[in-house]
Amino acid sequence: MFQTTQAIYDELSQNSGRYHIEFINASDSNDTAVRAFDLVTVSPNKRVQLLKALNTLNCKYRYVKFTLNQENGINLEYDYPLSGSHPEESALEMVIRLNKVVDDAYPELMRALWS
Repeated sequence: MFQTTQAIYDELSQNSGRYHIEFINASDSNDTAVRAFDLVTVSPNKRVQLLKALNTLNCKYRYVKFTLNQENGINLEYDYPLSGSHPEESALEMVIRLNKVVDDAYPELMRALWS
């Protein structure tokens, strides 16, 4: 990797969250799911407080869903409408929007974890 490219990569890696976003298809149809995995991982004794915060966030954001998985990790889910013929045209916009939702929701998740 070139020096400048490596510097950009290092900077973005250092200042970004630990979660990752995936676009998932189960077939060649336009049925596309977008998932942001591992926004936060919590200890089992904080599940009740966190579920309350997730319910609040799920009411606040209509088109995404915050979930708590079996490993006590918080994920963010979005499903493209099936009628969308070209989900690739809005993929970058979805990444930007999901990052904004995560940035907005993160303080509320932290409050739930530390209360």
